[in-house]
Amino acid sequence: MILKCKNCKFFNSFCTYMKVNKMYNINLSFVFGLRTIGMEHSAARKLCSAINVNFPSKTAFRCLEKKLEHVSNKVACKIMNETAAEVHKKNNFDEVIQCGVSRWTLAT
Repeated sequence: MILKCKNCKFFNSFCTYMKVNKMYNINLSFVFGLRTIGMEHSAARKLCSAINVNFPSKTAFRCLEKKLEHVSNKVACKIMNETAAEVHKKNNFDEVIQCGVSRWTLAT
């Protein structure tokens, strides 16, 4: 955001969003939302153009995607390990245990 005085040459620019690991949280959320519904950079460019908002380049978009993929994989591994530990805790290893399994992936 930029503040400009009409009477003098004073101006001040500042960010209105938090940074997470040198990336703006709003950009990460935007890319995550688009990827969740299966949209890519071209859709982001069209949407931002329609609402007159600048958006990072294709390279920056890909960088944000890679960051989200890395974080998503870490979270998925943590959840699967916790779930496996819970199943093992309940199983006495003398019998076959049945548990539901599902698969969810981020649209790529």
